[in-house]
Amino acid sequence: MTIVHPDYPAWAGSPAYRDESSISDFIVHHSDGSPDQTPLEIDHEHRAEGWCGIGYTWVIGKDGTVYQGRPVGMVPSAAYGRNEQSVDVCLLGDFQPGTAGYVGAPTVAQVQSLKELSVYAHQKIPTLERIIGHRDVATLFYPSDPGDYATACPGDALEALLAEVRAYTAAQLA
Repeated sequence: MTIVHPDYPAWAGSPAYRDESSISDFIVHHSDGSPDQTPLEIDHEHRAEGWCGIGYTWVIGKDGTVYQGRPVGMVPSAAYGRNEQSVDVCLLGDFQPGTAGYVGAPTVAQVQSLKELSVYAHQKIPTLERIIGHRDVATLFYPSDPGDYATACPGDALEALLAEVRAYTAAQLA
């Protein structure tokens, strides 16, 4: 697997870093936007929201290309309530049925790259314990008061594939 490193502008402000041994969650997201969006466009949007740059650790394009976002040692801004404990991967597209931008399921290439990236991340970060969708943050860690943690991300069509990603990862690491 090759990871493409876009030429992002310098990180704005003072981004937070962490000890990689604190990372336990591999959290999967969808961009909730166009599958043709680029990581640089996401970076621009996130900076406009006041973030230091792109909030994800990795982004997977519709053709399966994996792009580096924030470095693994930098705290992401993608899963409120679990940023310190997570690395976050975003698949480009809207995978939530009933939304205006719904594109159906992720492409076969995106799913294969997600599986390979999961294996790579688990090999690089041995403290990873779980592969979850962004929506699972609320149900796993804040069940009595999901409030600000509740989200439909990564969309039903992608969430349904996470069991397959978990099984693939486990088989490859065995």
